[in-house]
Amino acid sequence: MPVEKRAINEKDKLKRKDKILRTAWYLFEQNDGQLPTVSVIARASGLSKGSVYLYFKTKSEIFLNLYIHQIKAWHLSVEKKLKKAGDQISIEEYAALTAEYLVKKPLLLTLGSMVAGELEKNADKAVILELKMELARVLSRRSQMTARLFPGLEIKEWMNIHLRIYALIFGLWQMYYSSPQIHQVLGDKETGLFESDFYKSARDSVTVFLKGALNPDA
Repeated sequence: MPVEKRAINEKDKLKRKDKILRTAWYLFEQNDGQLPTVSVIARASGLSKGSVYLYFKTKSEIFLNLYIHQIKAWHLSVEKKLKKAGDQISIEEYAALTAEYLVKKPLLLTLGSMVAGELEKNADKAVILELKMELARVLSRRSQMTARLFPGLEIKEWMNIHLRIYALIFGLWQMYYSSPQIHQVLGDKETGLFESDFYKSARDSVTVFLKGALNPDA
């Protein structure tokens, strides 16, 4: 096994932290949404378990940071497409761009469900506060862009709208998504409602929500 080099300056530390998170996400994807252990993450990152704990105190802290890491990736992907689309984008197109990333990266929704459940319960309060502040910064950046595309609302109002869009999409995911175990239980029975097209449901729901937010008196 190669000798592990110690990260000394801040730039190297950030790179190593990023590597740990990217490795954790890769393992999370490879295991169909099962959280890998810290030992497995360390080994796959080429680090010792102790080194991983220099950056993250607990397993919960790793995946809370990973969640924000992936939320940022989602927003950056949407922002790039919005810039290409220009200023004439419609509400329907905006909703579609917001939802389509999650169709390709559904495990972000799975991770989000874990964050809202067990992960935050086991994390240090200071860590949770830091990550909430980071999420606020991400929302602020996205909201500044959205406010330019759809004038009429303040940045803070758009931040609240985006938070509600999160709740809407994650709620739809929990309602419509059926795990392999649930499919096995249901067998050949007609489940109808719970076999809906998630992308269409998310896109249409976000469209309706945005139209209502932008035209409350319509």
